[in-house]
Amino acid sequence: MARNKRHVEQKIKREEIEAVAMALFKEQGYDKTSMASVAKAAGVAANTIYWYYENKDDLLVAVLNREVMQAMPQVIAMQNAPLTERVLKLIEQFESSGSLMTDVHSRVSHSEVVRDWHDRFHQMVEQLSVSELIKAGLEPAVAVLGARLMVYVIEGLLAHPHTLEERVQVVEHALGKLM
Repeated sequence: MARNKRHVEQKIKREEIEAVAMALFKEQGYDKTSMASVAKAAGVAANTIYWYYENKDDLLVAVLNREVMQAMPQVIAMQNAPLTERVLKLIEQFESSGSLMTDVHSRVSHSEVVRDWHDRFHQMVEQLSVSELIKAGLEPAVAVLGARLMVYVIEGLLAHPHTLEERVQVVEHALGKLM
């Protein structure tokens, strides 16, 4: 791969581009943010951004992966906290990415790379949820269904605005029905 004029390491430049893209996606929305505007804000030539990302969906997935990698350690660090608190923390962490989860759902039917990311995200959250629900005393088969339900609850709360009080009520109710 060719290097840009400033000979910045590829990993560092990718991190810079992803941070800029996240800020622009949050500020302008995914659809209104062009690859050229991301490149300009990141200080690279418009065509240089394609050395790092094949297209805007590829960049979206990189931004989402970055968000997940930043959120998960904080959620995992709460392993001794009640399950409701951990679910709420997970929602809070992903909520900080603005409308990106809504953007993911709008892109799933149009982009294989986004669909693959979405499917892997579901699997990850479901696996974490199954483990937690089994630890809480549910039978494995019930935990699998409960985990799927919790994924939908989490996605619903991320996609639709709620007050904190409403969010707490929904999570507590869903977990209460499962337990």
